[in-house]
Parts: sequence; C-alpha cells; structure tokens
Amino acid sequence: MPKVLVENVESYEEVGKFIEKVYDVFGFKKCSYLKPNFLKFDDPANGCITHPEVVKAIIRCAKEHGEELTVIEGGFFRDSAKHCFEHFGINKLAECINLNEEEFLEVEINGKALKTVKMAKTAIEARNKFISAPKMKVHHLTKVTLGIKNNMGFLKKPAIYLHPRISQKLVDLLQFTSPRLTIVDGIIGGDKSESSTVPLKHGVMVASDDVVACDFICAKLMGFHPREIKHIRLAMETFGINEDKIEIEGNLIVKNYSLSLFNQLFGRFI
Repeated sequence: MPKVLVENVESYEEVGKFIEKVYDVFGFKKCSYLKPNFLKFDDPANGCITHPEVVKAIIRCAKEHGEELTVIEGGFFRDSAKHCFEHFGINKLAECINLNEEEFLEVEINGKALKTVKMAKTAIEARNKFISAPKMKVHHLTKVTLGIKNNMGFLKKPAIYLHPRISQKLVDLLQFTSPRLTIVDGIIGGDKSESSTVPLKHGVMVASDDVVACDFICAKLMGFHPREIKHIRLAMETFGINEDKIEIEGNLIVKNYSLSLFNQLFGRFI
C-alpha cells in the first residue's frame, strides 16, 4: 500500500523538520543521488525551481545520518544547474554534477512510445538510487510537472522529441529510471507557466517512496482531477496503483493552480 506524507509547511525555515520526518517515515534507502528541478537559474521566490533550502535540508539530513548525497541536474540551458549549485552554495555542502556537461549515452527504453534516449552517464548510474525533489508547478503539455516528469532532466537537451505522445513516453521513461524517494516542494508553488511562473503561496510539502502515488496526491492538492492528467493515469495503470489504496498521512491542503490562457493554447498546438 503506497504511503504519502503531506504536511503544512509555511516557510522554508521549517523545511528541516519535515525532512527529518520524511527520513523517520521512509528512510533514504541507500540513496546516493539527489535530483532537484533547476530548470533555469532563477530567484527561488518565483516558484519555478526547487527551493535551495529544500535541497540543503535533504543534504544535511543525509549527512546527520551518515549518508552522502551527490546532487545531479541538467536544466534547460547548459549552465542552468551549475549557476544554481554555485550561487545558492549547494556545492559547498555536497558534490554537484551538471549533467549537461557530461557524456550522453544512448540507452534502450523499449517502451510503448519511447524506444531509446540519450541520457547523461551519471544519470544512468543514479537511475534507481536517487531522491527526486521536484517543484510543485504547472506545465503546458502535461498540466503538472512533479516527480514523474522530473526524470526529463536526465536527458540530453533539447528533449522536444518527447513532446509527441509525451504522457506515454514519461511512463516509458519511468519504467527505466525511477526515484526511490520523492520530496515535493510546494511551499511556494509555480502557477500559470512552468518557466515564467507566478508564485503561489501553498505552504505544503509532500513525500512518498512511490512517485506515482506522490504525483497523484500532489495533483489533487493543485486542484486537478489526477485521472484527467494522462501521464499520471497511465502510470497508475502501468504500475498497478489503486487510488483507494493510497495511505495519506496528513491533511490535504488544496489550492487551485491553472495554466495561463497563452500556455493553454500553446499546449494544444505544439
């Protein structure tokens, strides 16, 4: 039975307490890597990227329990992750790898829609032993970008070849690389757009050792009907997740996210 931890966290100063609770409930299960969402170098207050205080809290918690995490990310631009690592001081706490600077290897996925991808060398090494720390925000093609979609950061850019049949391709990719633990930053959510976000004060953090169940609950928290989000519905069917069997610890704190009219139209025509 998948378990999802939901907690009201009003500020980033309180994140450490939540991460400790996550460790107590799930453990870090011998995870060696941490994958945030650093789509671009941006002010964390804008709600576009995983807040660096969440990343730091996870690193510190791991260290306190005798474990070391390597932070890995690519980002949309070649140096997006590198700028985040350096500007926010994450590289002073842990080894950080900008996946966009690595060698990319072609791997066979052999999914229903996705057959092969070019994936960063370290991402291949990390594929079943990483913590995913996505941002809670919207996306013009998939409505939400949470834990399942965070895997796209492992791929060679630009990854626009994933756009046709993107929902099935995300599920195909998830069958190849899946986080052991997902911790979603929803204290400040990203509304209206995935890159030009409008910050939405949500005050919530979510965690689970089942990324599909985690995304299902996060979509609910964002005011969506999760089964109307195709990649979540397909993932539930593929991995045999029954929504009635998801155990939720905590209270659901729902806010209504939505795409801007431009992004709604843009998503329909690409």
